[in-house]
Amino acid sequence: MTGITTISSKSVRIRPKEIAEMERLLSIWIEGKKSKTTFLTVKGKALSIYADLKRKSPNPAEVAPFRASCGWFSGFKHRYNFHNLQFSSESSSAEHKAAREFPAVVQKLIKEEGYTLDQIFNFDETIIYYKRIPGNYHIPRGGKSPLGHKASKDRLTVMFGANASGDLKLKPVVVYRSDNPPALKGIVKASLGVHYRYSKKGWMTAQICIDIFAEFFPVIEYYCKKKNLAFKILIIIDNAPSHPPTIAELNPKVKFVFLPQETTPLIQPFGQGIMALFKAYYLKRTLKMLIAATGGENAETALEFWKRCNIKMAIDIIVESWNDVTKECLHRAWKKMLPNLIHDFEEFEPSEQLKQIKTSCLELAKQVGFEEVEDEDIDKLLELHSNDLTTEDLQQLADGQAEAEDEDEEDDDDEDEDDNEIQKVTPRQLDTSQLSGVLSVIEKQLQWLEDNDYNAERSRIVVHGIRTNLEPYRQLLYERRRLAKQQKLDIYFKVVRKRRLEDIEPHPSTSGITTSRSASPSTASQ
Repeated sequence: MTGITTISSKSVRIRPKEIAEMERLLSIWIEGKKSKTTFLTVKGKALSIYADLKRKSPNPAEVAPFRASCGWFSGFKHRYNFHNLQFSSESSSAEHKAAREFPAVVQKLIKEEGYTLDQIFNFDETIIYYKRIPGNYHIPRGGKSPLGHKASKDRLTVMFGANASGDLKLKPVVVYRSDNPPALKGIVKASLGVHYRYSKKGWMTAQICIDIFAEFFPVIEYYCKKKNLAFKILIIIDNAPSHPPTIAELNPKVKFVFLPQETTPLIQPFGQGIMALFKAYYLKRTLKMLIAATGGENAETALEFWKRCNIKMAIDIIVESWNDVTKECLHRAWKKMLPNLIHDFEEFEPSEQLKQIKTSCLELAKQVGFEEVEDEDIDKLLELHSNDLTTEDLQQLADGQAEAEDEDEEDDDDEDEDDNEIQKVTPRQLDTSQLSGVLSVIEKQLQWLEDNDYNAERSRIVVHGIRTNLEPYRQLLYERRRLAKQQKLDIYFKVVRKRRLEDIEPHPSTSGITTSRSASPSTASQ
């Protein structure tokens, strides 16, 4: 300090490592937050994270106190470039007031513009931890130890959309942290049954949102054409950073209405039981897959099954679970938003169906070997897919992001060695002869079921269903054989080389006059 003036010198304070770690996790939480975040919500989450870190510290008494003051908040915004965070926050009463007033505004707009329920849509996102089970579950049937810490990290974001009548369910959008995961190698992503997108952290981004709505509009327009409706659409969506206002400018015939801040859980249609119902269906189908994998001879353990779970399996379950959500439940979920336009389907109440699915999940869990599972455990498992991440979730996510960045760096090094490596990856192929053999074997097994099952009705239903589902492969085999036959027709044709007139040799004539087979009339007259 001897050569530095007093004006240019400044004091440097060493910040406790718990505060630095808390801010790192808090920044991840803010980036993944669907609704806009204010000082009060950030302060509450910061204090919660810091308390968890202090509790896990080897010497909690030595950890410095933290108050989450306004001064800290200003410095945190500057350090992590969160300049859009505000100090003010609406009170809970103001949120409920906005939630009560907003439906009247929407219904007035619907009446003025003449929208029908088929023309009104809602979109929402949720998080799926597809490799996670509750920590207090006991691994059944030969499992030696519970799943490791790493197994529960992997997550993906899913976006759903449907209209108020429930007549059109759009293809889900899956956002994952890898552009080309190993489980999808060789698969054409357009055939997955979802819109697959990539972002570094596996979250919905503004750019993905813009791109995906540009793909949704032609589908919705085609739907309106089939229903003899005008392509005039109203989309209600929450006010999240990943939903930029610029999406309202994509199509002049599509009007976006953003929900008031912090009212999403109160009046968002998908938040009225649809997302919870989907997650329950997802859990039910996952448990069914676990039962199938751990039953019978040479079966794998539950631990082996969970380790084998990958993004492809998760996508397949997402597609099937979204199909399980009925049209009536999608329609009933708009009761709070459009009370005057929704018919009262009590038997299709999402909350009642959710209770039934939870009961079914409990029975399946006990069937697979989770004997000590109770209703609270099922609720806890469903809560693990919540959008509000705990401190442990944030730590796992931060560790997963670091691993993903390391993988990306390794991938970049590999690409430097061979720039054409990705281009060399070819789509999966179905060999025609092997396809024919597989279909033949299946047909023989189906015939065996028909010949040996004493219950004719059961065998008829099963065999007919399998044959119907195999029809696309039979059609593929038929087309390949037909094209192969068409390509072989050229064996009946030979290439004939045209010869010039002067090259044609004269043929002897019995009359002694020399003639040529290709002589023209003018040449003959000469």
